[in-house]
Amino acid sequence: MSEEIRWGLTRPRSRPLPASGPRADPGRNPARVVSAIALASMAAGAINIAAAATVGRGSPQDLAFFSVVAVAQLVWGVVALGQAPRWWLALGAAGNLVVAVTWVVSRTAGLPVGQYAGVRLPAGFPDGLATALEVVVVAGAAALVIRGHGPVRSLARSPLVAAAAAVVATALIVAGVLSQAGAFGSSPAGSGQTGNPGVNGPYAPGGGAGGTSGGGAGGGYPGGGY
Repeated sequence: MSEEIRWGLTRPRSRPLPASGPRADPGRNPARVVSAIALASMAAGAINIAAAATVGRGSPQDLAFFSVVAVAQLVWGVVALGQAPRWWLALGAAGNLVVAVTWVVSRTAGLPVGQYAGVRLPAGFPDGLATALEVVVVAGAAALVIRGHGPVRSLARSPLVAAAAAVVATALIVAGVLSQAGAFGSSPAGSGQTGNPGVNGPYAPGGGAGGTSGGGAGGGYPGGGY
C-alpha cells in the first residue's frame, strides 16, 4: 500500500463545528431589537395613560390625545412582540415620530393650534421619559425597516432579551407613572393652578393668580410635566 493511500486512510477528519453567534440565527438580533422597542412602546403607553388620567381631568382635548396615543402604543407593542412585519414596524416608527415631534414643538416654539397654541409648555420627567422611549421605538423600527428585515418573532427568537427588557420597562413605567401622578416632583399643593393640586401637567394658560403667585414661579405652568 502506497504512502499516500495509507495517509488518506489514517489521517483524522475534521468535523464541522456547530454554528454559533449571529450566523447561527440571523433573525436573533432583529428579534432582540423588536423586543426592546415593543416594550419601550408599551412603557410609553402606560405613562400616557397616567397623563390621560391626570392632565385629562380638566381638558377633553388632552384626555382624547393621551388616550388615543396610549392605546395605539400599547396595541402596537403587544402585536410587535408576537410578530412584527415591515409595514407594522414602519407604522410604529411613523406614529411615535409624530408624537415625539409634537412634544418637541410644544416645549420649544409652542403648538400652532389647540388649547395651548403658541404657549411653550414646561418639560418634566414623565413626558421627557415617554418621549425618550418613543425616540427609541422610532430609531429601532426605522433601522429594521431600512435593513429590509422580514416578519420578526421576538418572543420566539429571543425570550431572554424580551424578559430582561420587560424588567427594565417595568421599572421605567413605575417611575414615569408615579411621577405623573404626583408621587414625587409634583407642583406645590394649594398652588391654585389647577383643580388637582400635586399633579404634574400643562396647566391652562393664565391659570393661577399671576406671574409668581400661588407658590409657582412659572405663571400658569408650575413644576413641569406632561
